[in-house]
Amino acid sequence: MKYLMRKRLVGLRISVLLILVLSIVLAGCANTNKKEAASPAVSDDKTSSSSTPAENTPPPSADISEFVELIWYMPPPLDPRPNEANVMKAVNEVLKEKINAHVTIKFVDWATYVQKIKVAASAGEEFDLFSDLLGTLGFSQNVSSGIAMELDDLINKYGQDIVKKVPNQAWQAVTSQGKKYGIANPSAWVNSFNIAMRKDIADKYAIDYASIHSYKDLEPVLESLKNKEPDMIPFVGYGPGYAAFQQTFDKISPMIGYDVVDGKWKSQLEEQTWIDLVKMMHDWAQKGYIPKKVITDANAEFKTGRYAVASYHIYDPSFVKTSTDFGVPMVATPLDFHNVVTGSSIRTAVSYVSTTSKHPERAMMLLNLIYSDKEFFNKFAYGVEGEDWNYVSGKGTDNPIIKTSEKTNWAMWHPWIGSLWDQWPSNWNSKEVLDGLKATIDKAEYSPYAGFTFDSTPVKKEMAQIDAIFPELTPVFLAGDVDASIAKLKEKVDKAGLSEVLKEIQKQVDAWKATNS
Repeated sequence: MKYLMRKRLVGLRISVLLILVLSIVLAGCANTNKKEAASPAVSDDKTSSSSTPAENTPPPSADISEFVELIWYMPPPLDPRPNEANVMKAVNEVLKEKINAHVTIKFVDWATYVQKIKVAASAGEEFDLFSDLLGTLGFSQNVSSGIAMELDDLINKYGQDIVKKVPNQAWQAVTSQGKKYGIANPSAWVNSFNIAMRKDIADKYAIDYASIHSYKDLEPVLESLKNKEPDMIPFVGYGPGYAAFQQTFDKISPMIGYDVVDGKWKSQLEEQTWIDLVKMMHDWAQKGYIPKKVITDANAEFKTGRYAVASYHIYDPSFVKTSTDFGVPMVATPLDFHNVVTGSSIRTAVSYVSTTSKHPERAMMLLNLIYSDKEFFNKFAYGVEGEDWNYVSGKGTDNPIIKTSEKTNWAMWHPWIGSLWDQWPSNWNSKEVLDGLKATIDKAEYSPYAGFTFDSTPVKKEMAQIDAIFPELTPVFLAGDVDASIAKLKEKVDKAGLSEVLKEIQKQVDAWKATNS
């Protein structure tokens, strides 16, 4: 989460990361924007979002007599943040009362964040929490370098409200050698891909858009629009990464992953789902159903008014979010995709306790408070009432509807600090959007390798050479001969050392299976 941030507020760096790391990534944020882990600390409810009343105070055994200062590192969700001082003052008033602590969030620019965390940790700098967003730091790296603290004891003592809300299966992705090292904040781990269509076009031709649930269903509609609207291109097509296709490839890098469909480790070029999509795009481009060019920003391209249909990553049955993002009244219908929750998608937003922390117990209490107290969590995320947001309805209830101010002076995307499913509905995400995303996640399959993390060190050179080929995949659908183009790319990947990488993957997979049963 994705996501989970307003496109006009977030830099190009984040967009690139989303493409390379996770096509779904922080989907579900601002509208301008089943193998279980064996652990006695985890609830038996696989898809739980507990309705048990939250405990907003520390457990009786916790000693909070000493006032402590906590430091939390993360990239900036918004820059600048004019109301940061007021928001943090309000946050710390609650923390002083609840856990007798004060937190300072140190925002570090995305371009230097990885280096900053590495330097700070190696220098022994004392800080308590740090966030890994979109896998920029990397789980295996955090564990192997010793930056991330083992959390089992802390979670057992001070993090039980977190346990209630993180699905059992998700702990696999942040577990190494049987120990938990992070907290994977629940988010849109798979997207609710859908077909969005201009409402005026659907009305004009009485298109039964609600019956469209696959590309096969969509094709006759595109053919009809091509004939009836000759000045329009029926479908805006796809941008880099081919976001709108089934997520059945559990990637360990942009080019290599585990194909859940046939149970094999391979390169993207050998994944049948991707091949089928590329060939379909090629066919549609030849027929004039989509542009004969690579679209880098489908939303912006759609707003030119030259298109009737687009794909979208979040299904909103009210069509409000869809219409807002495309700038014109829209209708939409969900695609019946086979989506799989993968390790990389689970690790979209992970909270860690630093091994240099002097107050790890209090750090875990802070994280637990975010999960146990929805009011605190949402005010942390949205800012100060009356300055950053106002109630629309339901004030005083556990799940009110709010609206943020037109000018955003503070924003903390919910999965960056806690569970997306505890977000108050707002103009960022409506209740319908949140419920739809949650339903998609609850019914999704989990990759059997969601808990496997690959150490690329033994094949670092080969991996770098293979992943460097990834950008060449985007324009394949424009080739005169798609099969020949894919064959040439396969040859390049083979020469770059794919066989060596696959051997190393299998070696590590065997060791991982032996350790993790």
